[in-house]
Amino acid sequence: MKFFVTFKYSSSYENENENKIVEHTLEYEAKNLDELWSTLENEDYDDEIVINFNAKSDCLATERDEIRIMDENNKIVWEDK
Repeated sequence: MKFFVTFKYSSSYENENENKIVEHTLEYEAKNLDELWSTLENEDYDDEIVINFNAKSDCLATERDEIRIMDENNKIVWEDK
């Protein structure tokens, strides 16, 4: 089964004006929602999407949070509220 997971990626810099926030959707294959969660928990994600290469201050952290999961029929099966 295909799932489409929308993430909110964010970076935190010493200078808060240099922080970035980006939403991005990726496609996954899994037998069910439990298998998908397991995949997501163990995945090493690429945080380059929120690295501010023009920043003058140091990056303190990057994060990725799931905000929505849709199945292959475009039905929302999980959403962060």
